[in-house]
Amino acid sequence: MDEKNDQPGMIRHYRRLAKKIVQHHFGSPASRIVYKSSGRTNYVFVLNHVEGQFVVRISPEPEKINAFRKELWTSQKVREVGVPSPEVIAVGNDIAAEPYMITRRVTGTEASHHPKRDRIIHSMGRYAAMINSIQTRGFGSNFDWTAEETRNDSWQSYLADEFKLETRLQLFSANHILPDAEVQQLAQIIAAVEMNGLNPSLNHSDLRLKNVIVDEEGDIAAIVDWEECVSTISPQWELSIALHDLSIDEKQIFLEGYGLSSDQIEAMAPLIKTFNLLNYSTAIEIALEKNDHKSLTDLKLRLQGSLDLYSLTRLQNALSI
Repeated sequence: MDEKNDQPGMIRHYRRLAKKIVQHHFGSPASRIVYKSSGRTNYVFVLNHVEGQFVVRISPEPEKINAFRKELWTSQKVREVGVPSPEVIAVGNDIAAEPYMITRRVTGTEASHHPKRDRIIHSMGRYAAMINSIQTRGFGSNFDWTAEETRNDSWQSYLADEFKLETRLQLFSANHILPDAEVQQLAQIIAAVEMNGLNPSLNHSDLRLKNVIVDEEGDIAAIVDWEECVSTISPQWELSIALHDLSIDEKQIFLEGYGLSSDQIEAMAPLIKTFNLLNYSTAIEIALEKNDHKSLTDLKLRLQGSLDLYSLTRLQNALSI
């Protein structure tokens, strides 16, 4: 996805479009519209209106309408179970070719550097459990939100057609990211997942501090950025991403908030780790495309467990050679 063109002429064009969108949906103009350069691919405008404060996001890419529609469906579902999320007022592409989304503005700051970090992380775990409680149909990025006949109806078809499991495994093997025996273990762990009788559920897929807005007291005002949400196994998929940036103590705080027992965590750990490892495929591909040997070496060091100070697995493997 290309970054947007921030030239003044383009900003003026999308500001005019934002005014039309506001007039269309609210029946009267905004009293103030301010452009925010923070959007990487969308043109983002914050507006004051007699009905409140809102955010208008406009994408130059027509296909983005699907991501906006998914966010509309998801916002409604998670709010129903008590998860704080920006209220999506409208989604459409009826004003111009460019799709847009209007949300009610959420006030607060990104949680990444808040002093009450532990409290926030515990709440994130609790909200993760609520998100994962929402049952869905189909696997992958296309599920209940779309009427299109493009869903993966089975776990196996999702792995083959969307997740591209074999491609990821071959990438790890061909570039010696992991020893072949460990690549085979990853394949075996995923193959052992038995979905008979189990239903997929909603996963945020990027539930990290950067996507959490909090107030001064550390209360979560909103969980944002639902664009990557998927329907799949939970909580293993959710945890493989949500725990990624956290320290070992913070991981345990998150899991306490989620409500998982030690036995449950131990049973889930192999699949959580497998998802985490395979999700590095994109970073590996980027390093290979750029011929970036340093990044590739750093990735190997991380993924082969040399920086893992809490597990004897790699040490045991080394001693057995």
